[in-house]
Amino acid sequence: MIIKDVKIITIDNRGRIVLPLVTRKNLGITTNSQLMLVSDSETKEIRITPIGLRDESNLVKLKVVMKDIPGALAKLLDIFAEEGLSLVYSEAVIVEKDKTAVLTAISESPENANQLKNILTEKGEALEVEFSPLD
Repeated sequence: MIIKDVKIITIDNRGRIVLPLVTRKNLGITTNSQLMLVSDSETKEIRITPIGLRDESNLVKLKVVMKDIPGALAKLLDIFAEEGLSLVYSEAVIVEKDKTAVLTAISESPENANQLKNILTEKGEALEVEFSPLD
């Protein structure tokens, strides 16, 4: 059975929102559940999605600048798969047509970030790779 629930919620003075009990129950969200928030300044939308990661997961945000050529994104994603890294979220955007694009991804932290950076640069033809902690 599909349940769709629409609620209007309010942000308090500290920027917090409360997810209604019925919403939490319908989605199986409990204390310490992990949620991914994606905000889009262009469309003025916020999307919150429950994610099923282990409690000990150490998430990182990756920004990979690549050439905007056919197959470039597929090469990068193949490398993530070969390295056994699951992407919780990914989005690719063309920055300059036929020149550069950016892949933004959220993943569990690789065992060796420098090694992954080298592989993405050498085999995936990434121009730049940047890791940052997920806030």
